[in-house]
Amino acid sequence: MPNHPKLIALAVMLAVPGRAFALEDSYLPADKIPYVAEVPDQPHRLGPLWGERAKGPAGTLLKVPGNWRAPVHAHTADYRAVVIKGMWAHWQMDGGEATKVELPPGSYWTQKANEMHDDACVSDTECVILLINDTPYETYFQK
Repeated sequence: MPNHPKLIALAVMLAVPGRAFALEDSYLPADKIPYVAEVPDQPHRLGPLWGERAKGPAGTLLKVPGNWRAPVHAHTADYRAVVIKGMWAHWQMDGGEATKVELPPGSYWTQKANEMHDDACVSDTECVILLINDTPYETYFQK
C-alpha cells in the first residue's frame, strides 16, 4: 500500500471532532504495520496504529481484497471509519432491509454498537479503511 500520511492525518482529525488529547511523537511507516487476521477463515487483515481496540481507544487499519464482501456482523462499540483506498460499500440493516451506500476514498461514516450491518470492497483493487473506536471493540457475526 502506498504511504498516504496526509490522508491518514486528515482522516484522524475528521474522525475525532472536538476531541482534545495529548499526542506523543510516534511513527509507523506503512510497510511496518503489523497486519494480523481477525478471523482465521476470512481474508481481511487488521493493522493496529494506536491503542488496542479490544481494550479501549484505538485506531486500526482494515485491509481487504478487492471484490470481497463481509458476512453480516456487528460490533460491541460505536466506531468511526474513513476510506483510505478503494471503493467501499456499507449496508445498514433497518427492519430486515438493507440500505447500501458506496463510499470512495476520503469518505467517512459512523456505525452504532450492536447494529447488524454489512460491508464490502466493491473495487477490483484492495480497500483500506481507518477504523477509530473510543471504547473496547469486538466484532461478532449474525447467527
